[in-house]
Amino acid sequence: MSADAALLGVVLAGGLSSRMGRDKAMLDFRGRSLLRNQVDLLAPLCSRVIVSGDYAGFDCIADEGDRCGPVGGLYAVSRHIPGAAMLVVPVDMPQLSQAVLLRLLQNRAACHFEAQPLPAFFPDASQVVTAIQRMFAEPELGFSLRRLHHHLASAPLNSSEFGPVNINTPADWLNFKQKYT
Repeated sequence: MSADAALLGVVLAGGLSSRMGRDKAMLDFRGRSLLRNQVDLLAPLCSRVIVSGDYAGFDCIADEGDRCGPVGGLYAVSRHIPGAAMLVVPVDMPQLSQAVLLRLLQNRAACHFEAQPLPAFFPDASQVVTAIQRMFAEPELGFSLRRLHHHLASAPLNSSEFGPVNINTPADWLNFKQKYT
């Protein structure tokens, strides 16, 4: 597989990891961090991979917005790379595969799997910025990725074979390691 010259890979890793109690991005999975795993997953598909957050040795853009979760990271990246098409993955979903991501890219319109708001494909970062700015104007409605998908009219793809789940807590991590390592 070769990198798409117009496609930006984004790893959302700027969160607080409060439920985990430590930085999820730095958890060790098969001898490398979850962050390194996700960057390496995107690299063959994308011309550039950006990490939302602040991690030495990676191409990073710090999150924007106060306590906006992944939406704050996506907003920061989208503002810095206007107009780019973006393939977005969370740092805490290490069992994602390139085959799953390629399903998103086949759609060529904003999309995600119906079971999860991430991973996702956004064909135009400028549209993401506009949608998030509308969300910022109504903070009482929250900053969920599902709300962002609603604003963008993202297509929910069938997820019958979609198995990856987020790792959010120490129990999730223990269960994942027992199953996959």
